[in-house]
Amino acid sequence: MYDAIVVGARCAGASTALLLARQGHRVLVVDRSSFPSDVISTHFLWPHGMSYLNRWGLLDQVTAVTPTHTSVDIVNDGIRLTGSVPTDLLREHFRDLHGDDSGVVGNYASVRRRVLDEILVEAAAKAGAEVRTNSTVRELIVEDGRVVGVRGRAADGQVFEERARIVIGADGRNSFVARALKLPKYDERPRCTFAYWSYWSGFDLGSGQIHRRGRLGCAAVPTNFGQNMVLVWGPSEWSREFRADVPGNYQRALDFVSPELGETVRTRGTREERIYGTLDQSAFLRPLHGPGWALVGDAESAKDQCTAIGMTHAFRDAELVSAALDRWLTGETSIDESMAAYEGRRRSQNAAAYYDYVCTFAEMRPYRHDELQLFVALRGNQEETDRFIATHADVAPVSEFFQASNLFLLNDAAKESSADYPVFDDFAATSRMYQQNLFA
Repeated sequence: MYDAIVVGARCAGASTALLLARQGHRVLVVDRSSFPSDVISTHFLWPHGMSYLNRWGLLDQVTAVTPTHTSVDIVNDGIRLTGSVPTDLLREHFRDLHGDDSGVVGNYASVRRRVLDEILVEAAAKAGAEVRTNSTVRELIVEDGRVVGVRGRAADGQVFEERARIVIGADGRNSFVARALKLPKYDERPRCTFAYWSYWSGFDLGSGQIHRRGRLGCAAVPTNFGQNMVLVWGPSEWSREFRADVPGNYQRALDFVSPELGETVRTRGTREERIYGTLDQSAFLRPLHGPGWALVGDAESAKDQCTAIGMTHAFRDAELVSAALDRWLTGETSIDESMAAYEGRRRSQNAAAYYDYVCTFAEMRPYRHDELQLFVALRGNQEETDRFIATHADVAPVSEFFQASNLFLLNDAAKESSADYPVFDDFAATSRMYQQNLFA
């Protein structure tokens, strides 16, 4: 009899198993994959994601093989902002969520999943969790309306049955646990992006870059093995035309969104792997918990890749749910009280506002004139630029930065003129051009 069975051993699952095992609980974590291995992912960690690794004593293992940086360039229609997530906002974020701000660091990284997930799985095993890879959970055991265990097939083909006080679904947006429980999706947002990416050697861009122009975006960030992850994305309704010529349209998107990055990739880059892609990024929420079960990570809240927040949120969920379950498993609170506390943090007003922010961003509508003017106003105001980046990364509350009074003050204090940027020259004509499918 285990205290917890975790289904899924990647970012959310291995982290949850690691933390519960360190708290002294008997944990089984099961995954159908073997490690190391890759999975579809933007594999980016914002500073709060890196801070979780530091809190858990794993950051040095990651940074030993992964380049890190503290600043990021965000370029919207040629308007460049360079900044970082302020340490004071990070500390406040951790105190609000977890009650302490230990281990906070200000750097970010792009970590391949074949690197990161293996580190997490090995740490979970070292902490005392039993890890079964190449094993598939095929059934939840339900008795008197409560989940009490799992049945599945191990790597050697043997059927297994295991029981636990709680089963945790950490098995992604297509979660078996959620499907087996017939859990509904709600607040669904079907409008999303398509995304294609690959890995390039031959150039060093320094820190990460995120670009937007019209309805398309691209990003480039250093990752493992001396390579750069270069990503392009756009509205899902353009995906069919994009897929007609993936290599050609991948380069075409780069050239359109950031001619400089497109030129670098074309003339200096060597593509080291195939071009990967994903189309199904519609957002949704699921119930967080019920009798004998709980969900973490994308299993309970799937969002578009456009803010690259998934792994960081998986770590957040792991720390929240493990803390809540520890209070129950040690007899400090009832299971209902523990899960209510978990849900209170995961379904807060700030969490709802950020979910809406990501879903709106994922529609990839061209920026309005006033939105672009805001980016111009941020130039020369480093404190507010950093706060904008913190808001984009779900460190600072969306409602605070985008409240009308703050936007008024920012525009009133602007040090640059929009006349300095070509996008404003004939904005109406540019806006009409942006609506045309580049790949049609």
